[in-house]
Amino acid sequence: MAKKKEFRGYITQDLDRLVRALAAIKNGDRDWSISDVLQDALETWVKLPENQELIKKHNLNKLD
Repeated sequence: MAKKKEFRGYITQDLDRLVRALAAIKNGDRDWSISDVLQDALETWVKLPENQELIKKHNLNKLD
């Protein structure tokens, strides 16, 4: 498993409530933490076509 880094951000109170409620509901399938939700959301965001274009254009897939 890759080393995990801390990532901080601010979200609205409404989004916070919704994310926490969804994570609790999804815990029937597997144990979802807020960190898991953030990881999943960011991975999905990175996979968006416009972000993939930027990754290729700037060779970001070769970052160490």
